Amino acid sequence: MGVIGSKPAPTRADRTDSKVNYKDKPNVAELGTNTSGIELSKSIIDFNLGERPCPLRTPVTDNFTITNTNPTRIHFQLDPSHPKEFQLTFSPSSGTIERGKTRTIKVKLVVTSKINVNHKATVLIDGAPHVLTARIRCETGVFGVDPSGIETEMDAGFQVPSILVMMKRSLLVHDGLRSEGIFRLAGEQTEIRRIKETMNRKEFTDSNDLNTIANLIKIWFRELPTPILNALPQESIFYSSEVSDCVAAFENLPEPQKSLLSWLMDLLIQVASHSTVNKMTIQNLAIVVAPNLYDVSTSNPMEGLVMSQKCVQFFHNVLLWKIQNMNNIAPITINNNNNGDHDHASSSNNVDPVPVTDHRPESTSNNPEDVSEASSHNHGDPAPTQTSSPLPSPHLSPQTSSSALDTSQHNI
Repeated sequence: MGVIGSKPAPTRADRTDSKVNYKDKPNVAELGTNTSGIELSKSIIDFNLGERPCPLRTPVTDNFTITNTNPTRIHFQLDPSHPKEFQLTFSPSSGTIERGKTRTIKVKLVVTSKINVNHKATVLIDGAPHVLTARIRCETGVFGVDPSGIETEMDAGFQVPSILVMMKRSLLVHDGLRSEGIFRLAGEQTEIRRIKETMNRKEFTDSNDLNTIANLIKIWFRELPTPILNALPQESIFYSSEVSDCVAAFENLPEPQKSLLSWLMDLLIQVASHSTVNKMTIQNLAIVVAPNLYDVSTSNPMEGLVMSQKCVQFFHNVLLWKIQNMNNIAPITINNNNNGDHDHASSSNNVDPVPVTDHRPESTSNNPEDVSEASSHNHGDPAPTQTSSPLPSPHLSPQTSSSALDTSQHNI
């Protein structure tokens, strides 16, 4: 098993990945290194609120600086953001900065309705984008708070917040694990907001709106003050091509992050065991869930792109390892070769597959409505691809033992 962070950084010539070509992207030693001649004093704007909720209809302010280390003058521009929940403005919103000079930008936020969001604002400097994250937290209750400060209970062997257990129960009771596109399709925005508010008021008991509940599970993880995988060193996410390295990093997660991630993985593996019906394989689930577990808070768009892709690969590999443990099969090997071919799961053990006894017909819908994950921008999750060659899962819980897990594609 490799030691996290011990291997040399790959060069541009030898970096390959089966799905994404990283030859034109920085290596881990270059991530966070400023090569543009521009310095932003901060990448996260929190309006000096810390963990306090943002007041409604009352302006809060913050500021950051732009320093020009280029040999020539630069021009910057920031466009205001006016979604219906808040208004974010900058002063000055545009201008020039002479070489070697620094300009202070004032940021003002007015929130008109309760919302928890990490809003990405773009600073254009000589036409090149740099990203600022405005951290907005207005809701109080069970979303957007430290999980150690809310009611917890034991579920599936893990101590997790009770609200997660209640949402999972709704999915199980209403056959949500078999729902096509579960965790990919979103519910209606007003219903998501309504149910979320009942949860924050501790009035939630149950819901049969499966896509809303699944998305609220993702939202709960996304709105954590510190997302789960941000507790790991950046290189642990970056070096995610080998399962062994990902597992070593996972095992080093502190609590409660490790229990929370383990609980979530158990739920997703149950979902994937019905992939012949719900179209959500382990790979598909990793694609739509992983972005909620890691906040790429950087002003460098290239770094954000690379780390987002690496986060999906990391989560996928840990899920594969979890399945291997459940099935007691030989380790999966991954070969990141230059032609992008996949190495498939292999086992030296002869594991008898569990017969598939569930004969309910698979959905024949060819055009599911691919609506968005709950967000103010209403951008949908990408439609994942359906893969084949299911891996039997003989040791899952009774709710999931009747179907098979698809782990045929190992690289994201």
